Amino acid sequence: MQPIRLTLLGEPLGKARARKGGVTAKGVHFYTPEPTAHAENAWRAIFNTSGCQPFPPKTALEVTITFYLTRPKSLPKKITRPLSRPDKDNLTKLVTDALEGFAYDNDSRIVDSHEHKRFAVYPDQPRTEIVIGEAT
Repeated sequence: MQPIRLTLLGEPLGKARARKGGVTAKGVHFYTPEPTAHAENAWRAIFNTSGCQPFPPKTALEVTITFYLTRPKSLPKKITRPLSRPDKDNLTKLVTDALEGFAYDNDSRIVDSHEHKRFAVYPDQPRTEIVIGEAT
């Protein structure tokens, strides 16, 4: 099966923790913060319009994700990689959770992953690129 290649333009966003909304008769209500929900929906929309087919259930997968972040103007030139937040784990979690049920049945199928945080170099803009393929 062909690898899935997707790119989401815009500043990469880390997955925010669920927020406590209040207490109801059924218990405590939690909700996903708006920026996280918006980013997850954007990933799903990109997949749905890509024409890519989802991987069959129980397929071992390998993913490579590259996050291109905006370089702060005040950052010294000697710093060549993003060392600040958001952390790579939260960036990855947002993307893999968003594509669960769309590109693959469950993100537990990901057996190998490679994540990279980089600065977007002008004229390129901030973005996130993902490649999903069958693990070899």
